[in-house]
Amino acid sequence: MTATWVRRDFGGTGVTQYKPGRHLNAIRAHLLGRALLCIDVSGSMSGAPLLAAIEGGGDFLDEAAAAGYRCGLVLWDHDVVAHLPTTSNLSAVRSRLNAASVSGGTALSPAIRVAIAELGPMTGDRVVCVFGDGGIGDPGPTADLAAQARALGIRFVVRGLGVGASTSLTTALQPDGDEAGRTIHGVGDMRRGIASMVRDMTTGRS
Repeated sequence: MTATWVRRDFGGTGVTQYKPGRHLNAIRAHLLGRALLCIDVSGSMSGAPLLAAIEGGGDFLDEAAAAGYRCGLVLWDHDVVAHLPTTSNLSAVRSRLNAASVSGGTALSPAIRVAIAELGPMTGDRVVCVFGDGGIGDPGPTADLAAQARALGIRFVVRGLGVGASTSLTTALQPDGDEAGRTIHGVGDMRRGIASMVRDMTTGRS
């Protein structure tokens, strides 16, 4: 005999019919990833290296956005040439990257100071992704600032053009990611190498 009491209609009200709670924006802000792309535009980046950095940076922005990160930009030489925060529209960030030009010497500490000022008060995953093609200036202030940033929960991912550049960045910033992958071995590999920072950024996400 077949039971007649078995419920056969499992329909119900969809959860999407309820308005989001008042805490939704706060939850989103807490979980949101933010990535500040810092590109060396010192004089030694003139010509093909700058073009490759712009192409690689553009790929980085696309891939980071697809991975759920809001992206900002720092162009640096011996100072901060340009800073577009992670609250900027992605098209504005891309436009400023495409307009990058070279000048000046090399000092990374001002860029790290700007990154701390922007990302330090925020929550969620915050990553500073740094590309450089040579030295970083006085390593002492950069290392001190990087330690302050890490204490605030800010992570670093780096790529250096050549062993010397990647060693300087690694020593000062103590970044995430595979050590062997931090070195870009030639200008021809720069586009792929800069874009690959997204891989280390997302792998290390807590």
